Amino acid sequence: MQIYIGIEANSILSELPEFEQFLQSAAPPHFVHGNIYIYGQQQMADAASELLSEADLLEETHQMIKVEGRAGADFYDYGFSAGPDTYLYTNDLSAFRFTSGDNTQIEMALIQLEEHLVYTAAEGIYFAMDHYTDLIMGIVKAYKVKVEFLDLDKWCKKI
Repeated sequence: MQIYIGIEANSILSELPEFEQFLQSAAPPHFVHGNIYIYGQQQMADAASELLSEADLLEETHQMIKVEGRAGADFYDYGFSAGPDTYLYTNDLSAFRFTSGDNTQIEMALIQLEEHLVYTAAEGIYFAMDHYTDLIMGIVKAYKVKVEFLDLDKWCKKI
């Protein structure tokens, strides 16, 4: 998984092609998805944010993770796919992984959790909406397995 910063511009930016071209030359993004400019380097994201802010076109900044895996039911509320790449907005998500338990019990817990998962990353990390934390804990307790929740802010900075 890789960490990115998404700088969301006001949709009116598309009506200002000269400014949009200036933005992309002054702070070249890794990728553009609609009106979200995605950066792999904080310095470039900060430059884009500053330019958009000065022009009163900055909407929001998103912490994002580029992931590989399988989308869940609520995926499109918390991420998007663009070609072969998939990105998750981490602001409203919690992430966890199983740390112990019988494999059969883990599989049963996952069946119960499936409808609440936003994304399952190839690394065995599961993403769900923040407000499902208590529900997740109740399910894993019922199946006598253990999970570890990851602090996405700190964890993302380590990657």
